[in-house]
Amino acid sequence: MAAVKSDGGSSSYYNIPSFAVDLGDLIEFKKMSFNFGNIFKACYRFGEKDGTSKRYDLKKIIYFAERELAILDREEGKAPE
Repeated sequence: MAAVKSDGGSSSYYNIPSFAVDLGDLIEFKKMSFNFGNIFKACYRFGEKDGTSKRYDLKKIIYFAERELAILDREEGKAPE
């Protein structure tokens, strides 16, 4: 997907498709990977899921972000940090 140019104001990447009724629709529309989908959901519900805390959600976000970084490192031929 090509990068969207932005002038700092409203940009097309903030537009939500008319068919989207839940986060799953947005995750599919943006073609998010499993890791990014989990990051997106954890950010959206941050600290609100019953039985979890903000710390739990932050650790989950970090865990899946580190997995995405490892994938990017492999794709770019870089050694893990």
